[in-house]
Amino acid sequence: MNNSMDDAGCCLLSVAWNIAPLLEPSPTSRRSSLRATIEETCRVTGLGARSWAACHGTGTEPEYRPFLQLADVAYEIATLLLLVGDCLVPDLEREHRRWAEIEGLMSRLEELSGWTSSFLGSLTLSGHA
Repeated sequence: MNNSMDDAGCCLLSVAWNIAPLLEPSPTSRRSSLRATIEETCRVTGLGARSWAACHGTGTEPEYRPFLQLADVAYEIATLLLLVGDCLVPDLEREHRRWAEIEGLMSRLEELSGWTSSFLGSLTLSGHA
């Protein structure tokens, strides 16, 4: 079970590391853009969480839980992105459902990313890091 800020940081770094590169004709596609955002968010936040843990210890559940949630949401988005556009029988309704779910999860990722950034930033700005 993941029960520390260091564990949360490791989970985030694992998600970042395991974002599989897609072979797409356009590196500027929405899928590529989202994958890059997820990778960068998880890498930066994971390193921040591990750095915080090195200075402050395990942390409390209210402190590390949003970091774990961020890793979970990022992993779910990355998985759905693997399914979008790759099917044996094209189904526009299914594609629209998946994209709607991805966009909803991206909103949650942005919310959690904002919280974790504020948490890490406020500690740095207040001289606790």
